[in-house]
Amino acid sequence: MIIGITDPMRDSDTYERYAALARRWIPGAEVQILSCVTGTFSEIERCDALLLTGGGDVHPKFYSREEDAAFATEVKIGRDLFEFDIVREAMERGMPVLGICRGTQVFNVAMGGTLIPDIEAAGFECHSRGEAPERLHGMKVMKGSMLNGIVGVTEGTVNSSHHQAVDAVGRGLRVAARSDDGIIEALEWEDPAGKPFVLLVQWHPEQMSDTAGPFSRNLIERLASEVRAVRTL
Repeated sequence: MIIGITDPMRDSDTYERYAALARRWIPGAEVQILSCVTGTFSEIERCDALLLTGGGDVHPKFYSREEDAAFATEVKIGRDLFEFDIVREAMERGMPVLGICRGTQVFNVAMGGTLIPDIEAAGFECHSRGEAPERLHGMKVMKGSMLNGIVGVTEGTVNSSHHQAVDAVGRGLRVAARSDDGIIEALEWEDPAGKPFVLLVQWHPEQMSDTAGPFSRNLIERLASEVRAVRTL
């Protein structure tokens, strides 16, 4: 099983945390970096699933809020365009997708959704990690959602390291979880019939101290089970 992982475009340790998450909970998994820097777009052809990673902000011009560009940090338009194409390719191939933090935001924008350029400026609590080893907050999971079935609970605690968030939800998606202050924490298909598996989470399962917990291990194991299900069709 090969998991395609988008290049977070930070230090190598950042990418390795995502790779380690896949290798730890998917026996025998291989990983393939998908990067606009090294031009590895075509490698998605050999991948069985896609993991969209965190990183810098999506440029607000891609969701019609270019006037808020001053809020954006670590913007790499080349990466934005590359990942929009990767999302479209994955959907065309019926490939299971797990989006993490920025990955959630990229997928939402690719589906025509919008983002909050800066959640503190919009009146929400700070969700950035800052200098702390880990920022944690409570979260409510929508009862009856796919995410609810995966994690087996309707509330819990997750980590947080972002200042942008989903605003208007993209075509075909629905909210599966919200933080205690109302920020969208997870998205999934509103009607999954006939669509590839997609789960998008705002937290960082690869950085959680409890990587064996339901909000980390269960997500990557479900991605693997979806790959196996596709292979048997």
